Amino acid sequence: MTEFRLISNDEDDGDESVVRGLRSLYAAPAGDAYWNELEARIMARVADVELGWWTELDRWVRPALAAAAVLLLAAGAAMFRAHQAENEIAVDSMLSAPSVPVSTAIRPALESDRDARIRYLFGCSPQEPSCSAQNSKR
Repeated sequence: MTEFRLISNDEDDGDESVVRGLRSLYAAPAGDAYWNELEARIMARVADVELGWWTELDRWVRPALAAAAVLLLAAGAAMFRAHQAENEIAVDSMLSAPSVPVSTAIRPALESDRDARIRYLFGCSPQEPSCSAQNSKR
């Protein structure tokens, strides 16, 4: 297996020239002009950039509006379906046969609450004379 080395050993002087060449290519510039120009470019770029957090939100305006529109449509569709389901249940309950006889579901308007409670507790219908209001007052 071949061993690659960038640092030369005492035995091999051929790598020394490669190392010197690479160091000269990657060495930092010696003059102050380069560093001053670099600093000026960096500071100009920093001054151009707005540092407010709200500037980041500008990129999200269109996707956020699209997402809000989709959300509103979905919520509207869900509310419409819920309203339709409630209406269907209401119509079905009005059109279906009642589970209790109509005479027990509707009490006479002249009947007092006390009489209705007594009839309900004893399981009597309003037509039976044994459960009338006069018999319960005795």
